Amino acid sequence: MKKIVLILVLLLFLVGGCSHEKEDILNPDKPITITVWHYYHGQIKEKFDNLVSEFNETIGMERGIVVDAQSHSDVTKLSNAVYDAANKNIGAQPLPDIFAAYPENAFRVNKITPLVDLENYFSSQELSTYRQEFIEEGRFRENDKLKILPIAKSLEVLYLNKTYWDKFAAKNDVTLEDLRTWEGIVKTAEKYYNQTGNSFFGIDSNANFMILSAIQLGEEIYDYNGDNIKINFDKDLAKKIWEVYYIPYIKGHFNKMGRFSSDDARTGVVLAYTGSTAGAMYFPEEVSFSRNKSYPVEAEILPYPYYKDGEPYVFQQGAGMVITQSDKIREYAAALFLKWFTKLNQNIDFALSTGYFPVKDKALKEEVLLAELNEKDSTSTVRKTIKTSMQMFDEYNLYTNKPFKDSYKLRYLFENHLFNNIQKDKEILVNRVANGEDRSTVISELISQKEFEKWYQQFKQEAARILSE
Repeated sequence: MKKIVLILVLLLFLVGGCSHEKEDILNPDKPITITVWHYYHGQIKEKFDNLVSEFNETIGMERGIVVDAQSHSDVTKLSNAVYDAANKNIGAQPLPDIFAAYPENAFRVNKITPLVDLENYFSSQELSTYRQEFIEEGRFRENDKLKILPIAKSLEVLYLNKTYWDKFAAKNDVTLEDLRTWEGIVKTAEKYYNQTGNSFFGIDSNANFMILSAIQLGEEIYDYNGDNIKINFDKDLAKKIWEVYYIPYIKGHFNKMGRFSSDDARTGVVLAYTGSTAGAMYFPEEVSFSRNKSYPVEAEILPYPYYKDGEPYVFQQGAGMVITQSDKIREYAAALFLKWFTKLNQNIDFALSTGYFPVKDKALKEEVLLAELNEKDSTSTVRKTIKTSMQMFDEYNLYTNKPFKDSYKLRYLFENHLFNNIQKDKEILVNRVANGEDRSTVISELISQKEFEKWYQQFKQEAARILSE
């Protein structure tokens, strides 16, 4: 009995010692600087910077942590900077303590230098407070380790210039219900083009559209079998994408000229587009069809489209944060900042002014988000986006594909291959028409089965090359 008591006392001492050490691991008299790389810009960067300052002036000062946030302005530049740092390329900066990452980039960096397993610093109870689909996205398929913490998430929605839509709909047999499905959008875009001569629709993320087309129609785009990854991209799926995406772009019913489709909406190039909820604040309040005249417009926000014979799936988006391996003090400090950032007050504050959503279940409620909205921090478009998104959280399946060795390159292929083909063929169309050829005849040639087969084989060959590297 005495031995048992002694063992219990020793265990209590050890547990207490560990707890005490954890509390004293940071020293406010010797603060450490934690670097964070992200891709935010504009209002989102300003909001993030303000929250970092709040942390530094409160918890950071109390515990001895200074967070230094650095923006790389967009996702691609950030991904390249992180990858160069991980490879220690000439001219690259050292890896930061924390960086924002989508799964594909986090996965390839983790292959070079292992990222921190977040379950070393977050308890199961803490993780249970996050929406579980968001948490599961951060687990790598090969070992189920949690490497990415969600800090803010977004969906994709359909943005619509309601002011001009109402005028068009009043003269035509169309309703908002026609914009629920891809087939309805294609038909509506054709009607709009025939009446106005202008494009109706744009797609911000080509990769999301193509990958979601597969899962909406009942087929996971990637076949996971250990390290032997295959693409489920049969001819029927490819032809559906060709009909819903390529053909409307070539005919001029769809268009994408600016960097983001919100740019095209602002100049009247398109009336509607699919884009991230994080871009809600960028939907234009005025549309300029020329340099001399602008017209006020109102937005309508609709759920992301799906195929009439398919299921409602939408990508859950928004890079999470990863912690790079260093030492226990730096890793612990980095985790402490992320815990603070994802607490309800801070997380809601960040999310609501940007069109992102907080990542914890308690915050993902329409009444909570709308009650917290402040008019000076949001627009009516953000409010409408929240309402539509909450509906989608309830009615849609949230989707994200698990990363693997070549997923970063394959996503780039999905994003650019067919769109670049469209850009090339549109130039061909313009040049041939300028040389006297009939426009409809040239279009018929470009959208023919022969041209589809040509593109399809090129895409398959490029995908196979990537997977064989």
